Amino acid sequence: MEELKNALGVDLPDDFISVLKIHNGQKGDLAWLFDSQEFLSTKRIIEEFNTWKNLLEGELQGKISTPDDGVKSDWWNVNWIPFTSDGCGDHYCIDLSPTASGTKGQIITLWYELGEREIVAQSFSSWFDEYIEQLYSGDLVYSKEYNSIVHKDELE
Repeated sequence: MEELKNALGVDLPDDFISVLKIHNGQKGDLAWLFDSQEFLSTKRIIEEFNTWKNLLEGELQGKISTPDDGVKSDWWNVNWIPFTSDGCGDHYCIDLSPTASGTKGQIITLWYELGEREIVAQSFSSWFDEYIEQLYSGDLVYSKEYNSIVHKDELE
């Protein structure tokens, strides 16, 4: 975890660190867990973070987004830590630098080509708990076609 902390230059929320200590992302070619996205390992978090950092210093410099209230209008911010990836630049991120009306540690969407930045949960714990509830309720199901866990509405 020290390598991750040093690479990102931030302190991550304890609830997120606890999950990483147990799972540390997905292994191999398993079905993607979160909304057709891979759960990133510490190594992959660093890789995605560095990719975004390089983009921010280049083609994304000065580009702004249309965020929910509570999220900065940056296209990407070095305090937005990606922890999932669809392999095409889309992520769920832990926002460690919200605006005054946001919550530090809130979970936001980051879509490479779209400017919307949506708050989907107030913390990693609440985001993860909601995911588990949706699995148990049957709202989330495995799709062989997508080799992923998806919302059942996507299959209808």
